[in-house]
Amino acid sequence: MKNLKTLPMALMLGLGAVASHGEIKLTDSLSMAGFLDMSANGVSPDSGDATLNGSFDQFELDFFYKYGAISARADINSLGSTGGVVFEQGFVTATSGPLSLSVGKFLSVSGFEAAEPTGLYQYSVSKLLSGYAGPTYGGYQNGLNLAYATPKFALYGSVVSSVWGTDTDLLTPGFEAQVALMPVEGVTAKVTFLHEIYDDATDHDSQSEVNTWGSYAMGPLTVAAEYSLLINWGLANQSGNGWLAMANYKLTDKVAATVRYSGIKLEKEDDPDTEVTFSPSYAIVGNWLALAEVRYDIDKKNTYYAVENTFSF
Repeated sequence: MKNLKTLPMALMLGLGAVASHGEIKLTDSLSMAGFLDMSANGVSPDSGDATLNGSFDQFELDFFYKYGAISARADINSLGSTGGVVFEQGFVTATSGPLSLSVGKFLSVSGFEAAEPTGLYQYSVSKLLSGYAGPTYGGYQNGLNLAYATPKFALYGSVVSSVWGTDTDLLTPGFEAQVALMPVEGVTAKVTFLHEIYDDATDHDSQSEVNTWGSYAMGPLTVAAEYSLLINWGLANQSGNGWLAMANYKLTDKVAATVRYSGIKLEKEDDPDTEVTFSPSYAIVGNWLALAEVRYDIDKKNTYYAVENTFSF
């Protein structure tokens, strides 16, 4: 029902999450897209009182500029929970045939799940995105990337000031490298290596990850599996791993359902942190999607629930 990170050309060019509806043309060279996201969510904990909250989550405007072989993108995001407005990403791309070079602030290409609600099949994100000491996926990064993309094969590499954080010190850089394969229609497989060097003043010299995922999307069915190997993770310098399995089935043109299982485990933790999610969705119109979700944290024994409306333009 929604766009996921299964558009290889857009990803290899560092375009990040893709808008789920058509762009609005402003001039011959300039267009825009965006979305409104609203939700009600709560938790029924294993012990203690239940909660229920309603909020306007996000309003985002994405601007796209195209002039010959040069293109640019800038995303502005208003976060309803804090009332703040952030410049999420902005970069310029030069393209020549299958090669492209981007410079600026752009989204990491790592991970199966998308960074925006328009790219998710459910309300919540997996344990790979919400696990120990922050997300295992890379974030929005300042730097440059180089990509080579064809319909069935793509390579990507970047040098950034920080893979997972907001540091802008290029003397302690981060790196990403990805190989993507799209051998037949509906099949995508990607392997990404992420590495960041930290300040010598800390005991945490570096952190790395190998993220792999594959998906199959054909007709009404989409399935995906993901595995991440975590190396020297966090200030405790632990190794670990994370995983995800997801299936989405489109019952009709408007109704779909998603089931997801994900977890993360570090070597010094006695038990993994795991969850299972069920999320039905309904497309009210082509660009207005409503969904519900029930997520159960298996180890913490907490039940989370949510309803969400996302309007894209």
